[in-house]
Amino acid sequence: MTDQADMVDELRELIVRAAPDPLQAHPVKTCSPDQQLDAVIPFSSIIVLGVVVAIEDRFGIRVTRRSLEETMKGGPTLAKLSLMIQSLQGNHS
Repeated sequence: MTDQADMVDELRELIVRAAPDPLQAHPVKTCSPDQQLDAVIPFSSIIVLGVVVAIEDRFGIRVTRRSLEETMKGGPTLAKLSLMIQSLQGNHS
């Protein structure tokens, strides 16, 4: 099982790689895990789609509409994305 801090670090890299402009997404590498990503980078639908595909590929899970809607409520954060992945993997710790 991946711990939360390691998963957040991996998400930082996945988001930068998924962004159409990695330089514009670079601030995600140093933001707080609980900071809304919309305030850090322009978290557009293109980036969200890229992140979903990267998450599915990297973690071998299927991101459902329901899980994504829950994660996006109130604005996405690295911590919320990490919890979504753990939930979809069945790791409820």
